[in-house]
Amino acid sequence: MIHYTVLIPQRDAIDAVGRLLPRLEPLLERLILPYEIIALDDASQAAASTRWQALLDKHPQLRVLQFDEPRGTSAALSAGIAAARGDLIIAMSAHSRFRLQDIPQLISRLSPYDLVVARHGQAIDVELRERLGGFPRLLAARPQLHPAEDLFWVARREAVAGLALGRGAFRMLPALVAKRGYRVCQLMLEEGLPARGVEFRLDPARRLATAWLDRRFEPHLARELSRTATAQPQRTLDRGELGRARPLPQANYKPVETDQQSST
Repeated sequence: MIHYTVLIPQRDAIDAVGRLLPRLEPLLERLILPYEIIALDDASQAAASTRWQALLDKHPQLRVLQFDEPRGTSAALSAGIAAARGDLIIAMSAHSRFRLQDIPQLISRLSPYDLVVARHGQAIDVELRERLGGFPRLLAARPQLHPAEDLFWVARREAVAGLALGRGAFRMLPALVAKRGYRVCQLMLEEGLPARGVEFRLDPARRLATAWLDRRFEPHLARELSRTATAQPQRTLDRGELGRARPLPQANYKPVETDQQSST
């Protein structure tokens, strides 16, 4: 039974994932319980499948979800959450500036919470940056994870299961999870200072923004690359399917174009 699922969304960063895995796997081994790592490939350039197969041969716990068309970080995370088998879901960037050694600290903070999100800096600075950034403008402008941004959070599966993240909505995950009635902690990490956890509060402005985001979900194609013959077939995931358990696909699957696929 898988306990930890690590999600790594990326585009054209296969080499970075390859460098990350040898450092990440020993840390997860020390957590004792079984784990899996899912790399979410948002339509990397040609020959990506061959390079992923080389990594799959070296890392048995690795799974790869690959998209034929760029959909952005939110769609990648939605597919990863739907495919995750772990009780706890950890998300991180391929080029994360956070220390891998902080993963156990995030997990330990889940005791009174359902989602713990790591932030660079202290609480007041983070709050000011988020409010002055202008959420709607930021979300519309950048659906992908920007190099200056970072992704580092851990959640109980039930807190994020079924989430259909709209374009850019991964930036407002704390508000989306809090809106569902779960408790969220923002863990402020700054070098040289002790970590400080601050409970996230869902104010009226964030509630309105999440209502707007909820209407911006875009279906996306996901295909799993696997070391076995029973890889997940290419198919469209819609809002109702995300987070639901699905039967294992059959081998030798032939993709069939649907009306939804042909319209994209």
